Amino acid sequence: MAVVLPRGTKEYLLVDVEDLLGNVTTLTGHNPRYSVKDEVDAFKYTDQAGSSTGMVAYCMVDTNAGGLWAAGIYRLYLRFDATPEIPYLGPFEFEVSGA
Repeated sequence: MAVVLPRGTKEYLLVDVEDLLGNVTTLTGHNPRYSVKDEVDAFKYTDQAGSSTGMVAYCMVDTNAGGLWAAGIYRLYLRFDATPEIPYLGPFEFEVSGA
C-alpha cells in the first residue's frame, strides 16, 4: 500500500534502507539524496539533500513545490555515498490525492 499525501501538504517520506552485506549500519555520513518523478517521468525534485536516523532516510516532499502538484502516482529515488559503492534505490511509489 502506497503512502497517500493530500495535495498541498509538506511531509517527510521515510525510507527504510537495508544493507544486505551488513557493512553499513547507519546512513549518517553517507549523504542521503533523493529525486522525485511524476507519472510522465518529469522531475519534481532532483538530487535533494535528505536526512537520516540510523538506517531510515527522511525525504521532505512539498506537494506545492513548483506549483500545486496534480493528483497521481509519484516515484521517489534515493541515493547515498557508501564508498566504494554509490547505490541508487527505488522507485518508492507514493500517491498525491486530489482530496
